[in-house]
Amino acid sequence: MELLIFTSGFILIALASKQVGAGLRKTGLPLISAFLLTGIIAGPYALNMISKPAVEALGFVDEIALGFIAFAAGAELYFKELKSRLQSIAWITAGLVACTFTLTAVTFYLISAHLPFMAAMPPAARAAAAILAGAILVARSPSSAIAMVNELRAKGPFTQTALGVTVIMDVVVIMLFAANSAVADALLTGLNFNIGFILLLIFELGVSLLLGIAVSRLLLGIMHLRVRPMLKTILILLSGYLVFILSAGIRQYTHDHFFADILLEPLLICMVAGFIMSNRSRFRNEFLKILHDVGPAVYITFFTLTGASLALDVLAATWPVAVVLFLARITAVFIGSSAGGILAGNPAKANAVGWMAYIT
Repeated sequence: MELLIFTSGFILIALASKQVGAGLRKTGLPLISAFLLTGIIAGPYALNMISKPAVEALGFVDEIALGFIAFAAGAELYFKELKSRLQSIAWITAGLVACTFTLTAVTFYLISAHLPFMAAMPPAARAAAAILAGAILVARSPSSAIAMVNELRAKGPFTQTALGVTVIMDVVVIMLFAANSAVADALLTGLNFNIGFILLLIFELGVSLLLGIAVSRLLLGIMHLRVRPMLKTILILLSGYLVFILSAGIRQYTHDHFFADILLEPLLICMVAGFIMSNRSRFRNEFLKILHDVGPAVYITFFTLTGASLALDVLAATWPVAVVLFLARITAVFIGSSAGGILAGNPAKANAVGWMAYIT
């Protein structure tokens, strides 16, 4: 009953969020800014219409939305269109990863003395935290990028490059964070670097790719059904949600019965499934239409809940550190994107504004 009340209340707030988005269109801000703002105002640190217990209880909404967003992200990687942009995507991705990770990790280490939880740490522990923070700050936001592209109906080489880089970096950051976790663990425990962790990572990525193929077969079966598009939409959303449930179940089972947790990345699984549906299926256009039609509702719920989930109390206590990391990240994105674009031979105009596409 409590979950039903939370869900019903959130639906009303999401409808209000839609109206706020329509009202703020005149400002030139994207719709997702309005959704985030509505979530913040309705959240636990303002009107408390969405309380902290409600945010926790509505976690399933996040997972349903993220499954959809990952399907959409994979489906945007249409190889025939991206083939001519692969060199640009590769160089810009490499530039962004190298510059963002290096600059933000160094910045985090240098300001660690001003963070209460790190002030008493020895240098090795600070370095461990810094490289993990650097890996986190590499991450882009496919959900924001796809929402913007859909809202603006953007198409063309610039959009293809930006989406390609954003989606591929989401895969890269998973591997980067896992590798850095092994290094951080060695730094914190004083042990030698454990190659077994890397082998486990490779195994997890391999299983995730295989599950992505399996999920694409499930989606293909859904698309073959002779039912109304609405039912197909519901089944596709449920498929993404089931991936999250399966991933959590496997992690819990391996934690209880084996020496290590098996962490399968649900976003990667769904991205692979979306990619296969877009590139290896005759249902590409119908699949994309379903994703496009349901997209606005998903983005409203996802970003409104994201706004309500923001830990504004933590931000209020650490805003100087947040500002420093924000500026370091923007600087790194500008350098990495520009350098990658120059190495790829992109036009000067594209290099001058390209970095903006990677700022969330």
